[in-house]
Amino acid sequence: MPEDLLQELNTADSIAGSLEGIEDLVREAMSHAADVSLAAAGMRGSALTFQKIWRRIVVEVAKGQTTGMQAARPRLVSAFEKRLGLLKDTYYLAVWLRMLGREDVQAAAALRPEIDGMNQLKASVFDRWHTAEDLEELAARDYPLTTADLDRIGPQHRPPASYYEEEANPF
Repeated sequence: MPEDLLQELNTADSIAGSLEGIEDLVREAMSHAADVSLAAAGMRGSALTFQKIWRRIVVEVAKGQTTGMQAARPRLVSAFEKRLGLLKDTYYLAVWLRMLGREDVQAAAALRPEIDGMNQLKASVFDRWHTAEDLEELAARDYPLTTADLDRIGPQHRPPASYYEEEANPF
């Protein structure tokens, strides 16, 4: 029996060494709290930035620049994914630092809406946009026409009479 107790004690000593390493990691993380706050401040507005980029793409597609916008897709998606990953990492670091007692790290609350906005844009645009045809459909869906624009354009471009005679649901 005493040998079993000694064996457990030896195991506990090796765990204690690992715990000291974890304590060092926590101290290191705490020393970077200001950097986390600064990074978070720099990433505010990310969702709005990418929404504006998408609106510009929609307008360019309407001008006939689908091919150019499709060619830019890989770089745009890469930048989007990188920013979303950084937002999430910074958010979780901020949450962790606050749990460790760093009340001065206010980044978590500010980044959650950014992450949500980016995820919404990802689901509505970037997860659906793969081909030029996808891009044109999404751009048509999101083209910024106001009711006044439609009222002005509509009377000039009425559908053909055969449209009104159609009984099948084309959609």
